[in-house]
Amino acid sequence: MVVLAATLLAALAREKHWEFRRNASVFKAARAETPEDAVYKMLDTARAGDTNAYLDCFSGELRLQLSQVINETSASQFSKYLVEQNSAFTGVAVSVSENSNPGDARLRLEYVYPERNEVQDLYLRRDSEKWKIVKVAGSEQIKTLIPYGTRVTE
Repeated sequence: MVVLAATLLAALAREKHWEFRRNASVFKAARAETPEDAVYKMLDTARAGDTNAYLDCFSGELRLQLSQVINETSASQFSKYLVEQNSAFTGVAVSVSENSNPGDARLRLEYVYPERNEVQDLYLRRDSEKWKIVKVAGSEQIKTLIPYGTRVTE
């Protein structure tokens, strides 16, 4: 029975692309980072006010511009700004747009605020094994038919 259980576990691990980590003694799903992962990482680091990790989510000219803003203000002021900006919305929906180049991606973010929604396109490029944000388009407000938090009645 033990041999059968071990064989089934090994087959499941191979099918799910798990890797065994000796240090932690746990199974971890081994999969490549997606553009969505990069966007959620950017949102999480902004919400936490982690300026260095936030900056690491970007590449190219956009990263240089953000570095300049951080240098002109200060890391602590920029951290405070990130936290304030990311506490204003109540949720985010992320959708991926089709792209012909596998090394590029365009994602549409819809920020849900209590009184409105805003959409914004982010452009990402694969940098080594990670996806980095290289361009952020201006945001556009969307009028919602039923505002967030409206009570549902029958």
